[in-house]
Amino acid sequence: MFIYLFDDNGVLSGPVELPVTPGMGIQIPSNGIQLSFELPAAQDHHSWVMVNGVPREMVDWRGSVYRKDNGALLEWTEFGELPDTYTAEPWPGSYHVWRESMWVFDEALQRADLKREALAKRDKLLREAVQRIAPFQYAEDIGDASDQEQLALMEWKLYSVELNRIQHQVGFPTDINWPVMPESAA
Repeated sequence: MFIYLFDDNGVLSGPVELPVTPGMGIQIPSNGIQLSFELPAAQDHHSWVMVNGVPREMVDWRGSVYRKDNGALLEWTEFGELPDTYTAEPWPGSYHVWRESMWVFDEALQRADLKREALAKRDKLLREAVQRIAPFQYAEDIGDASDQEQLALMEWKLYSVELNRIQHQVGFPTDINWPVMPESAA
């Protein structure tokens, strides 16, 4: 006889050897079952499970699984095949997408994100430049700009033009030669 223990989900483990109690024999616990045969080893990603008092080999993907659309991690608690929207293959990280039954690095997705980040940085720097240019431009407009202010205005305008053209650089968006902020910013 073979004794197996089962957990709250009905998953069998064993066979186990239980101690013999003198005068009583082997006492099978409430989470145990005695079988007249030994169960073969379960296949990969399968478990022996008690179903209506009968041991059945069931597909078992319980544990960490990942959404194929975004790599989000969740704990799977059910027996059976995973829905097609999930995989047990760990998500490698950002810019990986599920294609042809595997995670694949998506360079285009990474480039789009890098481009978005670079343009957001450029726009922030341009807003700062506009604030620096305005007083110099006002002085120029009213004919009261000193030579230093005229030079600062020109430097800030050139800086702004260079910022505005970063997306035309050969290495954009992975290798950007950011223009140097004019010294008059100090």
